[in-house]
Amino acid sequence: MAGSLHPSAADNEAERKRQEDARAAQAAARRAALARAEEAEAEAAAAANERDAAAARVRAALERAAQERAAADPPLEDPPEDRDEDASSLFDGPRTSVQAAIALQEATAVLNLHAQAVAVQNIRHLVRVVLDVTSSSFARWREQFLLALGKYSLQGHVLQDDRPLNSPDWERMDCVVRSWLYGTLSDNLHDIVRHRGDQGDTARTTWLAIESQFLGNREARALILDAKLRTLVQGDLSVTDYCKLLKTTADNLADLGEPVSDRSLVLNLIRGLNERFVSVGRHLRRSRPFPSFLEACDELTLEELTMGAPTPSPPTALVASIGSGSSSPRPASQQISGHPNTEPGGGKGGGFGGKNNRRGARGRGGNGGHRGGKGGGSGTSAPSNQGASGSWPTHYNPWLIVPGPRPLLRGAPTQPPHQQALLAQQGAFLASQQHPPAPFQ
Repeated sequence: MAGSLHPSAADNEAERKRQEDARAAQAAARRAALARAEEAEAEAAAAANERDAAAARVRAALERAAQERAAADPPLEDPPEDRDEDASSLFDGPRTSVQAAIALQEATAVLNLHAQAVAVQNIRHLVRVVLDVTSSSFARWREQFLLALGKYSLQGHVLQDDRPLNSPDWERMDCVVRSWLYGTLSDNLHDIVRHRGDQGDTARTTWLAIESQFLGNREARALILDAKLRTLVQGDLSVTDYCKLLKTTADNLADLGEPVSDRSLVLNLIRGLNERFVSVGRHLRRSRPFPSFLEACDELTLEELTMGAPTPSPPTALVASIGSGSSSPRPASQQISGHPNTEPGGGKGGGFGGKNNRRGARGRGGNGGHRGGKGGGSGTSAPSNQGASGSWPTHYNPWLIVPGPRPLLRGAPTQPPHQQALLAQQGAFLASQQHPPAPFQ
């Protein structure tokens, strides 16, 4: 029993030791993180102290300059003929004070902006374009990057060759700008730029290296882009894509020092249109004053939208032809028992006739057949069937059953032959007993 418990105690001891090691590692990591945080806070406090010290030095220098200027000996009295030459000299003192206040305020604002620039962690929130070796968006990247630098008053680090001596603040901000430049480049382009700009570790040299990568061999690039611009056609492109391609090519030429005028851009736009926009191109060529590139693009876009809109179909009329030889079947509601081939004499005449055959009305169905009824105008008179097929119901015997087979409604079940024979015999017998009266004169 003791031998079986010994391995379990060893496992517990090992587990306890592992837990202690894990807790010790966590505590060490926590102490290291706190130490790094304290170092960062100390660095931030030192930067703030340096900023405050710089601002204090600026203010002290401006105050000394004002005191020295005030303590200077007054100038000798000018001759009478020269007193009116510069009457504004009387206001040099107040004007100098205003200029000093403006300079102090500007210096304080620049220091605050530099402090905010140091706090930027990810430059891609300000510059969305990332440059690659084969990228064609250098102009857009350049514009966005200069806007970000102007926001924090740092344009001089990439646009000016002057480098102040013994200026810790300038060195610090130059490192910030260089880190921003490297943060907007791909890995391949970063290696190329780093080798191109190894002659100096400043943001200006890095900027020039990037420009030489995309703007080098300007003449050859300008020739290629100019030929592309003058041979570009729309083809199957939409108007938006076609105009965007033209504008991008013109912007790239402008970056190479070969700007394209707006009139030349519009002429190339009209020249490359496909056959669908020939009429619009002719209209644009003859317009006075000549349209700008944006106006021409708007006209073409509107024409493209008009072409894509569905055209309404012309209204169609349903024409019903009524003739003596028409063989179209009549609706089941208009087929009258005993009169399968009667022409439509009117809207209400035929209808009343059908009802009189069943309900014993006063023969208005016949009159509707002769006179076109009440709603159908001039109709065609129904033929009088006085043969073996039977006779018309009259006011003497409204319950007369018309002999002969009746037309079957569509979908109605067919009667057996023996029932049809019995009905025919009964109809023939009743017809022999009755005679139809003469029509009303």
